[in-house]
Amino acid sequence: MQNQGLAWLEIDLDAVGHNVSMIKEVVGKNCEIMAIVKANAYGHDAVEISRVALEGGATRLGVALLEEGIVLRRAGFGCPILILGLTSKDQIGSLISYDLTPTVCDLPMAESLSQAAIKNKKTVKVHLDIDTGMRRLGIQPGEALDFARKIKEMKNIEIEGLYTHFAAADEKDKSYTELQFAEYKRAVDELEKEDLNIPLKHVANSAAIFDLAYTHLDMVRLGITMYGLFPSAETERKVKLKAVAKFKTKIIFIKKVPAGKSIGYGRAYTTTRETIVATLPVGYADGYPRLLSGKGEVLVRGKRAPTIGRICMDLCMIDVTDIAGVQVGDEVVLWGEQGGEVIPVEEIAEKAGTINYEIICLVDKARVSKVFIKNGERFKVKSLTSN
Repeated sequence: MQNQGLAWLEIDLDAVGHNVSMIKEVVGKNCEIMAIVKANAYGHDAVEISRVALEGGATRLGVALLEEGIVLRRAGFGCPILILGLTSKDQIGSLISYDLTPTVCDLPMAESLSQAAIKNKKTVKVHLDIDTGMRRLGIQPGEALDFARKIKEMKNIEIEGLYTHFAAADEKDKSYTELQFAEYKRAVDELEKEDLNIPLKHVANSAAIFDLAYTHLDMVRLGITMYGLFPSAETERKVKLKAVAKFKTKIIFIKKVPAGKSIGYGRAYTTTRETIVATLPVGYADGYPRLLSGKGEVLVRGKRAPTIGRICMDLCMIDVTDIAGVQVGDEVVLWGEQGGEVIPVEEIAEKAGTINYEIICLVDKARVSKVFIKNGERFKVKSLTSN
């Protein structure tokens, strides 16, 4: 089933600009902002989001993969782009060709990078990742000085940045984050005692931007907050963010079902009264989680309507019995605002047993189109990442 145009993500680019500007006020003019646009800007379209983020005050972009950086370069972005994940030796040619900044945390890769940079007569800037407690990537804090010394000895490589990843900054209890920051600072102090001064020190994610001002350092990495969402319920709300996206669809079919009749796969729901059932052309293949079966609600004419039966791959059903005048073609909001009523992404995430990050990423599907809004105008784009 092709439901292009029947399910779409509506993205308010002005809201993105507002959110970046608000964060710029929080961190101050002397602190850079790296806009994190990995995973196609959390499903919102990396090209369009990057453009607005840079207009709003961001100076750099962060991605997870080499391929994501290449997309942005091909789209014309000339700003520094950091790859937060690791690149392999067979990607070094593309890395240098597209002038992307890699994360480095192993010497063999750094040596290969140096050799390729010499061959191409270029200097490659790199960022070192210190593992202070995420246990994912990075060098140990105690190894940072020796590692940095060896990198410094390599030709055509410049250490531009030094960073770490916080594991629990979005929790109310900041003790672990404080321990991580202390580990990071000890590594920095050791480097600076040896006159290894690295220009960009960055540790703060969206949660730390709000809750831990002393971690802002030279740059912050702005992720989920840019999209109008907070990292968790325990993060302080110091600024008023604007919601960026709404997930929408339309009713494609309406029928009356007598009491005592089952609905959908597995006969998981049985009507208790004569029920007006509306069918939506959205399912778990479109990023509307199957785990919402029997728990989800959507907005129709500004009122909540429950999902009934199991969420299918391509379709789902809702009960609109108590909403007057519902017709085929009516717009439905799966999450977002309609008529003054709101279904937050966080509500969807809680019911699905996950986090808001996953919910917004799930919608980045080939058959869910994107509609952008800027200065009140609606448009679609044929960019390298939008569909």
